[in-house]
Amino acid sequence: MSQERGRRKLMLRLPDIRHLLAGITSETLGELFEAYDLAVDALDRFRTQSPREDKLVQEYEELCLEIEQEVVVYCTNR
Repeated sequence: MSQERGRRKLMLRLPDIRHLLAGITSETLGELFEAYDLAVDALDRFRTQSPREDKLVQEYEELCLEIEQEVVVYCTNR
């Protein structure tokens, strides 16, 4: 389930490769989807936490961006 949520989140975030994300299935990509789902959920929690921990927010923003970039490279190199 987490993999599909991650796929949908990435499809919204990366509209240029949405068609690729919808059609490709692999264990590697599934793991990236799951990692992205977990990272985005954590980022959302950190953003709404009081007091806000800006260091964690920044760390997870970077993590989400890295996963997005990895997914783009993976999908476009196939």
